[in-house]
Amino acid sequence: MIKNIYKLIKNFFVSNKNCFLVIALVITSVITAYSFGVSNGKQKQAITQATQTINALNQLIDSTKQLTKNAVDASSALSQQMAERKLYDEQSTNALRDALDSTATNRSNCVFDDRILQFIDSARTRAAEATTNGITSTTKRTMRITRKTTK
Repeated sequence: MIKNIYKLIKNFFVSNKNCFLVIALVITSVITAYSFGVSNGKQKQAITQATQTINALNQLIDSTKQLTKNAVDASSALSQQMAERKLYDEQSTNALRDALDSTATNRSNCVFDDRILQFIDSARTRAAEATTNGITSTTKRTMRITRKTTK
């Protein structure tokens, strides 16, 4: 029986060489087309993934630029507040020095003017607040509002 099937297949291919070549060509074409399609799909997927990665990196760069800008703005505001604080400290030191100079003769007897004692007390209070709160406001812990000062 196996010999008969073998003879049948052999006779089919020997007598139908053209049909065999056509079938072989069709199978080869289908396999080639499938391989090309898989390769093309992989390439498109790689391009899509690369595009998504590039977009994610661009978003990261943009957010980093915004964070850097915010940091520079905060640093500038802090520098301005520190400069204003230094100017205010210099002005209050000069005012205290002038007030003490005007009553230097009375201090030799340990007598201080009320105005000087009030100024010293308010300076002590501000220094204590600055020590505990830094350069933030005393109640809400927010940055002080800066104002333009003239020298």
